[in-house]
Amino acid sequence: VYRDCINGQAPYDNPASVGIFDQNGTLLDTLAMIFPGSALVPPTINTPCYTPPTGVCVEEAVYTEIKVMPAIPAGGLYLTYQRCCRNNSILNLVNPGGVGSTYSIIIPPAAQAICNNSPRYNNFPPIYICQGAPLIFDHSASEPDGDSLVYSLCDPYDGATSSAPQPVPPAGPPYAFVPFNSPYSGSYPMSSNPAMSIDPQTGLLTGTPNLAGQWVVGVCCSEYRNGVLICVNKRDF
Repeated sequence: VYRDCINGQAPYDNPASVGIFDQNGTLLDTLAMIFPGSALVPPTINTPCYTPPTGVCVEEAVYTEIKVMPAIPAGGLYLTYQRCCRNNSILNLVNPGGVGSTYSIIIPPAAQAICNNSPRYNNFPPIYICQGAPLIFDHSASEPDGDSLVYSLCDPYDGATSSAPQPVPPAGPPYAFVPFNSPYSGSYPMSSNPAMSIDPQTGLLTGTPNLAGQWVVGVCCSEYRNGVLICVNKRDF
């Protein structure tokens, strides 16, 4: 979990509540994950030709838990964590200070029938990307089982509310998408020319931003084995 340690007001949850649901939104179990401590993310920038701005701070906390669940033959399992709210300074959302987040992974029945590892992203996105400078970022993931991965820009999920920012347990599926400000969308998340795009096979994220600001971007990584979808992992940053 990442948080803005300058503008962000929400502390890390201790514990963080992760719900395990079936496809109908029925709660099967809840994990109370203890806060492990946090660390500052080193500031990176996508080009050495620019000086990183001051007044930017990002923290990372890695929550870890092991849980054994019985197989769900229809629809799969949803593991979900929710939190509100996002920064008021975000440009591509309607009323961003009232918009929450849902972080969820779907484990379809095919993945439960085999011993499957989920993909691991290889790199953390740069904290800064420069206006007018081309972005070329390797957003690929490693997959220990040799399964095929397909990448796409996608809509992040909304979740939790300002009146209940730390739901225990979180809500079950289905989940609503964040409200984008026109003309922005999941497939066009920020002002850029050429537009941001991601290679579906390599995960290479490219584009040239042309307006300074804070933006919400979603990337989906779908995992296939022998043509069968076995995992969908969404990254919201």
